[in-house]
Amino acid sequence: MADLSVTLGRMRLASPLLTASGTSGHGGEMAVLKDSEEILSCLGAFVTKGVTQAPRAGNPGVRVAECACGMLNSIGLQNKGAEAFAATELPGLLAFGLPVVVNISAATVEEFKTLAGFLLEADRARIISALEINVSCPNLRQGGAAFGADPEAVGAVVRAVRSAVGPDMTLITKLSPNVTDITAPAAAAVEAGTDVLSMINTLRGMAVDVETGRPVLGNRIGGLSGPAIRPVGVYMVWACFSGLEACRTGRVPIIGIGGISSWSDAMEYVLAGASAVGIGTAWFLRPTVFADIHQGITDYVNRRGVPFRDLVGLAHRDAGASFPSC
Repeated sequence: MADLSVTLGRMRLASPLLTASGTSGHGGEMAVLKDSEEILSCLGAFVTKGVTQAPRAGNPGVRVAECACGMLNSIGLQNKGAEAFAATELPGLLAFGLPVVVNISAATVEEFKTLAGFLLEADRARIISALEINVSCPNLRQGGAAFGADPEAVGAVVRAVRSAVGPDMTLITKLSPNVTDITAPAAAAVEAGTDVLSMINTLRGMAVDVETGRPVLGNRIGGLSGPAIRPVGVYMVWACFSGLEACRTGRVPIIGIGGISSWSDAMEYVLAGASAVGIGTAWFLRPTVFADIHQGITDYVNRRGVPFRDLVGLAHRDAGASFPSC
């Protein structure tokens, strides 16, 4: 059996496959995982839906719209808030037997710091293995522009969260693709103390109903996910791996996310520089996607005859370098 284990910050994962934040829901919606040994045995870590300090009702409907190569969603970070999450949902994640990554969102730097500190204080059983900082959310102190569009804002958020949780908690910064140069916010996150980068979040998009002449989504604008965004995600992983020494040397590994529905999709990200991958939209369509991809990567690594970790970033090698043949 191929060794697919990876290290992300202070987490040692048996598999490079993670759930993508936002795709597994909250509370009872996660029961499908608790009852599925097949899925759990293929995962390296579980990433929660976004948690905010105060409860959020989310955006008005319609919240989801299908498109040719993916889907638009505008859920609006619906959740019960940090207090309810820590009291009623976090303890149940122990049943997964996996490292738990909690995705956090906030509207100000101070709120990010408060939220991170609260979650760690409330986590008496030390269930949380890492925090994933969602910098794609709007910065209310800067007129509503996304934190992720401003490298200085990204750095400020990461530093604030790091100061709240200390040096021993693994921090993952989830980057927005809605920028001109992904390496700028990535570099800011690295300098501020992130342990891992994850990319990409959804791309901004919308759909218009040609019969009514109105936007389909209740919030008008949503996030595009699915196969259509995979080339963008692969490129951005490539750019950060090649452009940032911390990523290239493995000091700050990358989690590749966006449009993964097969083992070959996942390996594109790995060869471009990702040490692990997150799977989201494809899970809605195919419950066996994690098992299928895990088996496909296992077979691929066995055929190549090299450790999985040696394949990370292999596409960056000199053109004359040999690729392990089957």
